[in-house]
Amino acid sequence: MAGKLYGVGVGPGDPELVTLKAKRILEKADYIAMPKTASDKDSVALSIAEEVLDTKKPILELLFFMSFDSEVVKAGWRDSISKIKEKLDKGKDVAFITLGDPTVYSTYMYIHKEIKNQGYDTEIVPGITSFCAVTAKLGISLAENRESVAVIPSAYECKNIETILDNCDNVVMMKVSRNLPKIKEKLKEIGLMDKAVLVSKCGFPDEIIQYDIEKAMEKELSYFTTMIVKRKGVK
Repeated sequence: MAGKLYGVGVGPGDPELVTLKAKRILEKADYIAMPKTASDKDSVALSIAEEVLDTKKPILELLFFMSFDSEVVKAGWRDSISKIKEKLDKGKDVAFITLGDPTVYSTYMYIHKEIKNQGYDTEIVPGITSFCAVTAKLGISLAENRESVAVIPSAYECKNIETILDNCDNVVMMKVSRNLPKIKEKLKEIGLMDKAVLVSKCGFPDEIIQYDIEKAMEKELSYFTTMIVKRKGVK
């Protein structure tokens, strides 16, 4: 009998935010699949998972290339799927760990859909998203009453940011560090500079919280940087 693939969200950074179910699945699985963006980099998700595990688990390293070349990206997916299937075909359960929640801008979903379509048993274990952790840390709401919310992947060119900001009460911009100068200019143009807050590496020891976007640009910010914009204000 083939094994089962689990997509396990381990939250945004603080190991205490890993759910009880995630911990149980990680300890139950035969292998932990560890996504990495480069062979010489440590996995952030694994560093969180290891804080809550009682025992060491065999690690299945999966390399995902950060590239705008779709063929390079797809080659990484195919290689990862092949490695996971090899374990599943031997009756082993695999827990693929991912930061935040597996269903929110996660590479895991590409793997999940393909494995599921090939007839394997799969399950998603939700995790706390970075933006929920950020609003909790700041002590503000993500949305109240009838307020609208938009979540956008700001690591990429998002040509309709201005339209989104004009039409939503609250906007979450994930992974903003790469395009922060452009985002800052957009906020300045529409008068929302004082309605934004930036949090980098929420839940980690080197967490940064900055309400002054100009000052934030003076720092070397992590890829894991989130901005919250609220028309009613972020304080």
